[in-house]
Amino acid sequence: MRFRTSAPAILLLSVISHFGFSQMGDYKHKRALEGVSGVWHKIVLPGDIFDGVSPGLSDLRVYGITASNDTIEAPYILRVNEDVYSRQQVDFNLINSAHNQKGYYYTFEVPSSRSINHIELDFQETNYDRYVTLEGSQDQKEWFTVVESSRILSIKNDQTQYTFNTLAFPAVKYQFLRLFIPENGSVPILNSAQLTEEVFVPGDYVAHEIISQETTENNDQRQTQVMLDLGEVVPVSQIQVKVSDKYDFYRPVTVEYLLDSIQTPNGWKDRYRMAYNGTLSSLENNELKFRSVFTRKIKIIIHNSDNNPLKPDDFAVKGNIYELHARFTEPATYALVYGNENATAPDYDIVNFTNNIPKDLPALKLGPEEVITQAPVDAASPLFENKAWLWAVMGLIIFVLGWFSVHMIRK
Repeated sequence: MRFRTSAPAILLLSVISHFGFSQMGDYKHKRALEGVSGVWHKIVLPGDIFDGVSPGLSDLRVYGITASNDTIEAPYILRVNEDVYSRQQVDFNLINSAHNQKGYYYTFEVPSSRSINHIELDFQETNYDRYVTLEGSQDQKEWFTVVESSRILSIKNDQTQYTFNTLAFPAVKYQFLRLFIPENGSVPILNSAQLTEEVFVPGDYVAHEIISQETTENNDQRQTQVMLDLGEVVPVSQIQVKVSDKYDFYRPVTVEYLLDSIQTPNGWKDRYRMAYNGTLSSLENNELKFRSVFTRKIKIIIHNSDNNPLKPDDFAVKGNIYELHARFTEPATYALVYGNENATAPDYDIVNFTNNIPKDLPALKLGPEEVITQAPVDAASPLFENKAWLWAVMGLIIFVLGWFSVHMIRK
């Protein structure tokens, strides 16, 4: 079936398009993009941009003004340089389990040629505190120390459930591995073990300055609360907590971030949302990692229970680096625009062809933030000063719809 467009239909479409499309005037801020010289470029988002972007980054656009004063849009893909983990389990056989007056020995045969850098142990007991040694050999005659006196711990009671039973070490290749657990009065019953090769490729992070921090003790709830002020909205996905206490500890910890503020009859009230829930432990480096959030304030809550409060005295806050990988196909003066709460995330074709994007992209330089001048709106003036125009447009729409209906019925 073929359709022909009449003059009234063209007029109707032009009226609709006039009110249906949005351009840079709908956004609050822009930054000039300098150095566009090829098809593909990357735009590294600076830290001071997130205060003006919508929380989901859905209002980022790359617009260009051509020589003929037309507005064009360059498609992009948002990239977040996060950590990448890969984990390959290595097969083994438990070929020997023995003990003497010194302790208990478990010998694993590893027929695979893969490297091993992690062993996770699972014991039948739910409460233990041991130091273990791991050795490697190619012939079971000469043994070499891989890990010496590494602590493993498990605590389970009504208040706490915590287990640290992983041995981590530089990658080794031995045909035999021997685990030694010294005698300490209890019999370790090994349920299972997992030998793995784990590869960790760290992502790109930027450290955020902490403008101020405040630590308070809530004795009623038996909590230590730390407030970190970052000064401006930035992406946060990692916090390292350093504790000056030298004794052993394990404490539940919660990380919350400032989501927004709401006005109440008693004034403005901050709303926080949980980003992380885990444990601080003297056995670990206490590097708390979580899904990236955008905030200017962080609240860290340490649950002390009946213990003396910890003394967290140093913090390192980091966030992922966000990039736009954009395609430029027409000569124009380009700018990155943002600041539109009503904008939805764009839907570009290039998300289906990511393999065609070059790996190494030249970065564009961003200019300083500029405020986009909004066209003045006369709230007192109606869209149509003369009501006759309104009735004429409505009559035109009814005529066009009727014309299409009659022609479709005839066909």
